[in-house]
Amino acid sequence: MYAFRPGKAAEYRQQAEKIRTLAEQVSLLEAKFHLFEAAQHLDELAADEERR
Repeated sequence: MYAFRPGKAAEYRQQAEKIRTLAEQVSLLEAKFHLFEAAQHLDELAADEERR
């Protein structure tokens, strides 16, 4: 059985925000896209944690 870990969701959200900040500073479009994609994935992991 899987237990909800509120700290894990917060950790994912903090990492996503750090990645977004980095992505805003990057000038290469492809790198920026991948960083925003990684941030989105972390947001999805956080949402999964919160649903459990």
